[in-house]
Amino acid sequence: MKTKLRRTVFSAAAVGIFSLVFAGSAHAHCDALDGPVITEARTALEAGDVTPLLKWVPAEDEAEIRRVFADVRKVRGQNETARNIADRHLFATLVKVHRASEGAPFTGIKPSGQIDPGLMAADAALENGQIDRLVANITRKIEDGIRERYEEARNARARADQSVEEGREFVTDYVSYIHYVEGVHGAAGASAGH
Repeated sequence: MKTKLRRTVFSAAAVGIFSLVFAGSAHAHCDALDGPVITEARTALEAGDVTPLLKWVPAEDEAEIRRVFADVRKVRGQNETARNIADRHLFATLVKVHRASEGAPFTGIKPSGQIDPGLMAADAALENGQIDRLVANITRKIEDGIRERYEEARNARARADQSVEEGREFVTDYVSYIHYVEGVHGAAGASAGH
C-alpha cells in the first residue's frame, strides 16, 4: 500500500510538472546559459548589435536593454574577468526583463546542460521545420501514461469490493488515473507561456 501511495504522490507530482511545462513552465529555458535568450545575447555581443535582443523584451524596456548592452560593450574589452562579469550582467538583466514581461520570476541564470529535453526538441523542431517527431514523442508519452494508469485502475476496480484494503488500493489507482487525465487535458487546453 505504501508503494502505491508513493506512486500516487509521484504521479500527481508528475502531472503537476507536466502541466507546468506546457502551461507555465518551471522548466523555462530562457534563463539557461545555453537557452535561446542567452545564446542570442552572446551572438549580439560579438556582433556589437543589440537589435536581435530587443524582441525578447517589451518596448517599454527597450531603453534599459540598450543602455546595459552599451555599458557591457564598453567594459568587456578591459580583460577576461571584466568581460565575464559584464556579460553575466547583460544576461541577467535581459532574462529578468524577459521573464517579468511574462509574469514569471527571475531566479537567476541556470547552468548549461540542464534544459528539459522536451524544450530542446521543441526548439529543434522550429530550427529544422519538422514538428512530427516532437508531436509523436509527446503523444506517445501521454498515451503511455494514460494507458498505464487506466490498466492499474481497471485491475484494482475488479478487486475493490473484496476488502476495505483492496477498495483503498482501487481509490489510490483511480485518483492517480483521473488526476493524470485531468492534468493532461488541462495542459492540452491551457495557453502556452513560461
